[in-house]
Amino acid sequence: MAPSLRLAELRIPLRRPFTNARRTVAERGLVLVGVTEAGATGWGEAAPFPGMTAESVTEVWEALRDRAGRVLDGDLSGLPATGAAAADQARSDWKARMDGTPLAGRAGGGRRARACAAVGLEQSPDETVRRVGEAVEAGIRQVKIKIEPGRDLDWLRAVSAGFPEISAAADANGSYEEDDPILEKLDGLSLAYLEQPLAAGDLDGSRRLSARLETPICLDESSSSPAGAEEAVARRAADMVSLKPGLLGAAGARRMAERAEAAGMAVKIGGLVETSVGRAHALALAASAADAGPSSIRFTDLVPPRQLLAADVSPHPWNLTDGFLTLSDGPGLGLDVDLSEAEAAGCVVRIETFTA
Repeated sequence: MAPSLRLAELRIPLRRPFTNARRTVAERGLVLVGVTEAGATGWGEAAPFPGMTAESVTEVWEALRDRAGRVLDGDLSGLPATGAAAADQARSDWKARMDGTPLAGRAGGGRRARACAAVGLEQSPDETVRRVGEAVEAGIRQVKIKIEPGRDLDWLRAVSAGFPEISAAADANGSYEEDDPILEKLDGLSLAYLEQPLAAGDLDGSRRLSARLETPICLDESSSSPAGAEEAVARRAADMVSLKPGLLGAAGARRMAERAEAAGMAVKIGGLVETSVGRAHALALAASAADAGPSSIRFTDLVPPRQLLAADVSPHPWNLTDGFLTLSDGPGLGLDVDLSEAEAAGCVVRIETFTA
């Protein structure tokens, strides 16, 4: 049978709209990419995120459709970042399935990573505490609280008082100025890290802030493209860098994790509010630190997809054990793809298959 490329566009509502300092997101548009050859199918996921990626879901679909033959040949040039990442993921998954080996981690115990729930920009400290309580009840032991000027110190103090046993970080999505005096006050809260306090392009300010504060500074929007990640690491513009396989691809994210380690920077592996396919690829990279991957990978930004999305594309249960997400020891991603739930929920926009 000739190799084929399968594309499925989905629009999945979030269980609850998610708000940060820049925007509110109520649904996720994405494209699943399946590469089939020799009886095996590998899967990847393109999930353009509003405000973080330049491309739209439609642009990703059209680029993959128009270059289907080249994608099957392994030529990913000319694709939008998330489309190239998804095709790279699919090929990586396909190869691992053909080899009969897990995509990351050793069979018998390496395929897990600690979950971290992001809590959106809530209207009050009490509402934030309630949302954190829901995450803790679901088995989460690390949280990241969205903040912005005017909704920060009291919100974080309330979480610390209500849940002193968990690890908490804060994410500002670039909403502060370097000379804002609140940053020194946030520094006294013993946060795991402070993510993207300054604008994405302000690497000099980020480096100065990193030297000034004891709280580790993490870059996210600054490292949301291959070029941005390269520059952030080359300039060691913070203590930590967030890497998303959904933006950088599996190989690109691993390469940047290795470079960050060489630069003395820690790494956080994150996602783009994806289905089980994108989540599994991110977890596979994070779990590699438990085996032979870069020791710089110290944090993740991942939760079970069904905590966020109204439907999923895999029956994988995503159980949380002691705060950890775990994949099976099966080959490749260790999960199956099944669109029946998404189709029944009206989330599938279109499906097409292209043959080489």
